Amino acid sequence: MSVHGTGPARRALKLQDGMVLLLCLIFLMSLTLLGLSASADTLLQNRLTSNLQESERAKQSALSALSWVEYWLLEMEGPAPAICVAPCEGLKLHSTGGFPARPEFEDYSWWLEQGHEAGIDPLNGDRITAISSGSFKPPAFIVEVVQSVPPAENGTPDLQVWYRILARGSGRTEAAVSVIESIVVRSWPVSEDNESPANGVSGTCPGSGPGAICGRFAWRELR
Repeated sequence: MSVHGTGPARRALKLQDGMVLLLCLIFLMSLTLLGLSASADTLLQNRLTSNLQESERAKQSALSALSWVEYWLLEMEGPAPAICVAPCEGLKLHSTGGFPARPEFEDYSWWLEQGHEAGIDPLNGDRITAISSGSFKPPAFIVEVVQSVPPAENGTPDLQVWYRILARGSGRTEAAVSVIESIVVRSWPVSEDNESPANGVSGTCPGSGPGAICGRFAWRELR
C-alpha cells in the first residue's frame, strides 16, 4: 500500500516542480538569445567582409585603369594632343579647372561623357585590352591638362605637359566605387619655332636634355 503526501508536503512538491520548469524555460530562453546574437554577429561579419572585398576589388580596378591610361599616354606618338572637350575626334582632354569640385562622386554616365572607357584606344576606338571584366561597370578615365611648360622655360628642347588623370573602378556591386588620381608629366617634341611637329613624328619620353621629366609624379585615392 502506497501513501501519498497531503497538505503542506504536497504543495511544497508542486512548488518545486514549478520552479524547475521555470528555470528550464529561462535557461532555454538564454540559449536562444545567445544563438540569435551569435547569428547576428556572424551575418554582420560576413557583410563587413564582403563590403571590404568589394571595396578592394574596386580599388584594384581603378589602379589597373590608371596604370593602363598612364602607359598609353606616355607611349602616344605624334604631337602633344590639343585640349578638346566635345565633340572630339580622339582623346577628350580638359583644361585645368573644368571639373566639378568632387568629380569622384559623379555618376558613371558623367564619366563616359567627359572621358573614356579604360582599355579602349580613344584615338581609334579599338579595344586594346579588357580591364577588370568582373566589375559591375567597366573602369573609366578622364584626363586634364594641369600646365604646359615650353622649352624656353624648362631648359630642354621639348614641351613638357603635366596631366591630371582620374580613374574610376567598381566592384561587383554598384555601391563599390573607387576613384584614384595621379599627376603625370611627359615631354613632347617641338620644332624650331616651338610648335608641335606634324603628325607622324614620335613623341619622346623621357625626353631630351638633363631636365626632362617623364612618368608619374604623384597619386592619391579620392574615393
